[in-house]
Amino acid sequence: MLNMNRFNWAALAVVSLCGLSGQAQAHVDYADLSDPISSPGGVNGGTFTNFGWHNGTEAVLGDSHSLAGGTFFKFHLDQSSLVTITFSDISGTDALNPAFSLYSGLFAAEAHDDTTVDPLNPKVLVSTPTPHVVKLASPVDNGVLSPFRDTEHVEYRGQFDALDSWSMANNSGEWAVIQYLTHVGPAGGNSVSLVNYLLGAGDYTIAAGGGTVYDAATALEGLDGQISLSVTAVPLPAAVWLFAPVLAGLTATARKRNSAKG
Repeated sequence: MLNMNRFNWAALAVVSLCGLSGQAQAHVDYADLSDPISSPGGVNGGTFTNFGWHNGTEAVLGDSHSLAGGTFFKFHLDQSSLVTITFSDISGTDALNPAFSLYSGLFAAEAHDDTTVDPLNPKVLVSTPTPHVVKLASPVDNGVLSPFRDTEHVEYRGQFDALDSWSMANNSGEWAVIQYLTHVGPAGGNSVSLVNYLLGAGDYTIAAGGGTVYDAATALEGLDGQISLSVTAVPLPAAVWLFAPVLAGLTATARKRNSAKG
């Protein structure tokens, strides 16, 4: 799996949550957890599969249609804040096995998974028997194949990486990478949480789904899940102190290296 952190990406403003869709093509849509009207109390939800998140942990990108109804959930922070995110199974089946990943950045409006514009995941559309049913990955015009997966020989539908950064583009040529930050779960229960996670000002994406290994005999769809977001703003001086242990560790490492050189 390509580690996107090896590259120097320009700052990308993003956020979202992916999911299952009645459509075969997953255009980016937003449910804004920061919007008190559409997400009262920072709460929103959707329908999920019990395997959608786990598929994104495998050697090839997962199917982004199997996450949350084709919707990306986003939130925005005006300043450094402590964030708590909870993803719960509210289906009444105890079958979701919830898990989620957190990213920074924002995909362009109407970005989708079968564009030929995305240089990291180039694909062309298989138009038969009908458009937007199967996505055939392909080389870009300079002959470089996708670093994500075997785009020369294998057909894929959807794209989603639960454990690393990933990208999408739209038909207007707008392309973005969302940067992986962390993930939580699966823990085998009905709810998982990321508690008091310090984030700077900016936009963020959550991609959530079930953490169960796919098995055709036990795969479940249409499971109701709920995302809740709680934000506590941290004044700048306090935020600096929270980052202090990290800075101290870096300083100590630098001193050791300098001593070794001496």
